[in-house]
Amino acid sequence: MKFQKAIQLLFINLFVLMGPATAHSNSSVTQRQIYLAGLQILSGPAAEQYRGISVGIEAYFSYLNDQGGIHGRSIEYTTLDTRMEGQTVEQLIKNSVSQHPILAMVGSVGEPILGAYPDWFPVTGIPDLFGVGRPQAKQAGRIYFSPSLEAEALALGRFCAENLVGKRILVWFREDQKATSLLEYFDAGSAGLVQIEPMPSRVPLFSLEKELDQLVALVPDAIVVLGDILETQAFIWQHQEWNIPIYAGSGIANSELLRQFDAEVLNRVAFLSYLPMLQQNDHLGITLHRRLLNEYAPGQEMTHWTLVGHAIAETTTELLHRTGIRLTPFQLATTLMQVGEWHGLLAPPMEFPLTASAVTSFRMTQVFQNEVQYVSDWISANPAN
Repeated sequence: MKFQKAIQLLFINLFVLMGPATAHSNSSVTQRQIYLAGLQILSGPAAEQYRGISVGIEAYFSYLNDQGGIHGRSIEYTTLDTRMEGQTVEQLIKNSVSQHPILAMVGSVGEPILGAYPDWFPVTGIPDLFGVGRPQAKQAGRIYFSPSLEAEALALGRFCAENLVGKRILVWFREDQKATSLLEYFDAGSAGLVQIEPMPSRVPLFSLEKELDQLVALVPDAIVVLGDILETQAFIWQHQEWNIPIYAGSGIANSELLRQFDAEVLNRVAFLSYLPMLQQNDHLGITLHRRLLNEYAPGQEMTHWTLVGHAIAETTTELLHRTGIRLTPFQLATTLMQVGEWHGLLAPPMEFPLTASAVTSFRMTQVFQNEVQYVSDWISANPAN
């Protein structure tokens, strides 16, 4: 808690030092407009996958503007193309961001991009909000949208404590310093109520089969996979014939990715999710999202990434509404640190103050015969608390 408060104080102090100068020396907020921007992947080999994020953001802001905007101001959102090349970020900042009136960066994409400029806020005075990429070290002025692996490990532990007491659970993870930390968060979440057996992996991901056969021989009641999407995919893919329930993080909570597994595999895999799945046609957030794409981005297919963009824009809108008419970087920082709760139509429940990531709530989810089933209610898992 002391570390969290120190980060919050640093965050606000930096805004105090830089925010007023930013607010008075440019026109990032006028009587009619609020200027935002995001580092997006619009060209290059990764564009096809990630372009949907900017489409989702822009569609929602267009919808918002047609509804009257924020306190009578419209959102002007500018996308800056990084081509997923970290080395171009500094030049983009110098040539574009620093020379244009921007209240905040919103929805920037890619860990290489976000990691290429860790001192973004101290250099520019512009907060970097709701980026898409796994949060790394806490950085002043930056809040991710994507959840941290620590939050997911904590949520998995809490799910097991609620649902798998008395069961024999194997916890599989890659053996490195990061994974050891994840195991500690899982332990904290399970609160000693679950019998767990850590199973660190020491072989390359492409040759897991022999190692995983040894896990099956232990006859566990369930296996929990700690780690990101690559580890989870490799684990499931190399043992699709198991008849053991597998619980994993949100890396595979993507309808496009789930198509690679057959129905029998999905029947025994459950994963954390924080956004609705594409199959949920009766979900109010999905209904609105489909309508916005039809109206503001005709021809754009609805994907996991367009949902992410929509949720980021929805969260940004809530933050701007909460901040009030006087929009400055300092006021944004103050709002981020206020205590409160919020649940969007598409975005998950959020607990203010926001720290490293906006997303710290999950539901355990299964896709059974192409229908989405929630195995749990919302699980709150903020590592900072």
